[in-house]
Amino acid sequence: MNVYTILAGWAMGNAMAIISTFALTYIAVQPGSQRFVQKVFDPEVPGWLLAVPISIGTGVLWSMAGLVLASAYILGGFAEMTPALGAPSGPWLLLMAAIAWLPVPILWLISRRLWWIWLGMSLVFVGLFGWAMPLLGER
Repeated sequence: MNVYTILAGWAMGNAMAIISTFALTYIAVQPGSQRFVQKVFDPEVPGWLLAVPISIGTGVLWSMAGLVLASAYILGGFAEMTPALGAPSGPWLLLMAAIAWLPVPILWLISRRLWWIWLGMSLVFVGLFGWAMPLLGER
């Protein structure tokens, strides 16, 4: 089970990286792009060109995060805990929900008009790491 859980964490990290790439590229290509994007990159650089470095960065970061979360799931003994809401481990699901909502208030302060991206990314995080990773790790 441990190897499958680690592989599931890595796979969920890669899935999160793909979704993050779409979300961050969407933000970068918006007309009147966000101020924090303009501070880092020249305004003359087309937003679509940023998809490549965004993809590489999110791929590395989310893959590592997936491996760390899978390791924490194994080392914490969450697989033996009480299931809840269709997830193999209720405490793990609650922990992932808590982690997913931590950045939302800060991101909402950065840009209120993109609230749907922040909410969607949090829900995807809970779905991938709270439900899918433990379920795939059991198989």
